Amino acid sequence: MSDMNATVKETKAGFHVEGYEKIEYDFTFLDGVFDKQNSQLADCYERWGRALAVMDSNIFDMYGEQMQEYFDHHKLELQIHKTMIGEKAKSIETLLSIVDSMNKFGVYRKEPVLVVGGGLVTDVAG
Repeated sequence: MSDMNATVKETKAGFHVEGYEKIEYDFTFLDGVFDKQNSQLADCYERWGRALAVMDSNIFDMYGEQMQEYFDHHKLELQIHKTMIGEKAKSIETLLSIVDSMNKFGVYRKEPVLVVGGGLVTDVAG
């Protein structure tokens, strides 16, 4: 959740703007997240009817098929963006490829993107 606060004050030569955005969010850890009987993840995307997932190739190799079956079971469209892994892939090109996938998918403001994995993926996509 995000909460933006700002003030504008007149000064002798113009104006002064001061603001901040408080950002709050929770992490939830769940065993068997792609278990079809567990709807907790699907519930996060039910409002949108779809999900864009960003993950590295290794995570895709391990969970991609199970993840697709999970979203199919819950009747949610799933688009997956696979990225390279490793420090050398932590680049503006990698970031832009994720942004391109978001644009192509048509992500709406405040629509959650599912980032799966750690390290590079959360560094760049987070």
